[in-house]
Amino acid sequence: MVLLLPVLVIAGCGKGAQSATTPPASASAAVDGSVPADPSESAADAAPIDESCPASNTIAFAKTKFLAHTGLAFGAFHRYLYKPFQAGTFKKGASGRITGFIKGGLAALFVKREIRLASEDVKANPTLCKAIAAPLGKIGDTVQAAFDKLKTGDASGITGANSLISSVEGTSAKDGDPITENDNPDLTSTPK
Repeated sequence: MVLLLPVLVIAGCGKGAQSATTPPASASAAVDGSVPADPSESAADAAPIDESCPASNTIAFAKTKFLAHTGLAFGAFHRYLYKPFQAGTFKKGASGRITGFIKGGLAALFVKREIRLASEDVKANPTLCKAIAAPLGKIGDTVQAAFDKLKTGDASGITGANSLISSVEGTSAKDGDPITENDNPDLTSTPK
């Protein structure tokens, strides 16, 4: 109401002519919260706008934080889940199986947390958001489900999670932000 008063005063100064400060008729229709239609576009040409991705960075150093979190997550996945899986550590009767499952469980939780933090950073950067947000969001739950399957003897989830991770790494590298895996993460650290 306070902002509307100066516009009305300025608009009332001219007789019949529209002032440069008054909004056009289509803009005044948006006061009720609806988005006015662009008269130059037909309804068939209108594409939905992705409101979830920002127009500019909303977090300082979003790409740097994304690269750090995904590097830790992917390194933990490969060190504590994928490589032991390839070595047969999770098979019944294998040497170091229980230790492997303990470290694998911690790694799955660690990956899930780091991916959640990386997802927040991705959603704060317009370039990353459009390219990586959807596949990155699936990784945390995929790794946890893969570990749960692994406990029952089904290793199919590990290879699926590895494919998803490779896809995100490839997309990130293609966009000029290669992810460097940290294969020595501290699984017991708490986020700052």
